[in-house]
Amino acid sequence: MAPLKKIYLEELARIQDRINSLFEQALLTSDYEDREGGLPGTWAPSVDVLETEDAYLIFAELPGVRRDDIQLQVRDRRLELSGRRQPLGENRNFLRMERSYGPFRRTFDLGAPVDTAAIAAAFEQGVLRVLIPKRTGGATQVEISEESS
Repeated sequence: MAPLKKIYLEELARIQDRINSLFEQALLTSDYEDREGGLPGTWAPSVDVLETEDAYLIFAELPGVRRDDIQLQVRDRRLELSGRRQPLGENRNFLRMERSYGPFRRTFDLGAPVDTAAIAAAFEQGVLRVLIPKRTGGATQVEISEESS
């Protein structure tokens, strides 16, 4: 593939990801407020997605989220990160409340088949790190059986 064409396709993919993210944020906010009487300002964590020759590496900033409140699911070529950030407490008398709470959901389309059995995730100091190895595309010999009459 010509270098210019590759750069063009990569830029189109980045634009598509940004548009998808904006739609997800708009739909999530509306959905949360409608379903749960939620507070305005639901949030979506910032995420970096890195692709190497062998794997995808995801870093998600999840400050104030407990590990048990995070769900991570990979199906086919799609990664879904979801969860909930809980408020500090019910009986607090806030003078100002600027942080957002409630559910979040981010989805990412992965460009290559992945090895779901080898995915590894770690959560440390509010950052989720996910390693998603790509599936190797080695050929498999298919045995052909005799047709019995």
